[in-house]
Amino acid sequence: MKLAVLSGKGGTGKTLVSVNLAAVAKNSVYVDCDVEEPNGHLFFKPTEIETETVAIKIPVVDEDLCLGCRKCVDFCKFNALAAIVNKLLVFDDI
Repeated sequence: MKLAVLSGKGGTGKTLVSVNLAAVAKNSVYVDCDVEEPNGHLFFKPTEIETETVAIKIPVVDEDLCLGCRKCVDFCKFNALAAIVNKLLVFDDI
């Protein structure tokens, strides 16, 4: 069986539930994919921790080519772009 515990809301007890489920399972693998604060290791004290650096693409806008059509804003599934009063904003922290 594979089980995932996830939510976009912080403080809901995802780590509490998932580490306890992994602890009582006879043969389990615990993977903490929290991008902001992965802290499952605090409960298990593993001897080996595997980490992987992940890169994200940040949109770049060529102002000379921009027609103000908003197609890029509608296309971006991460909501990293916004058009306000004929000005295109790029949210690179998203």
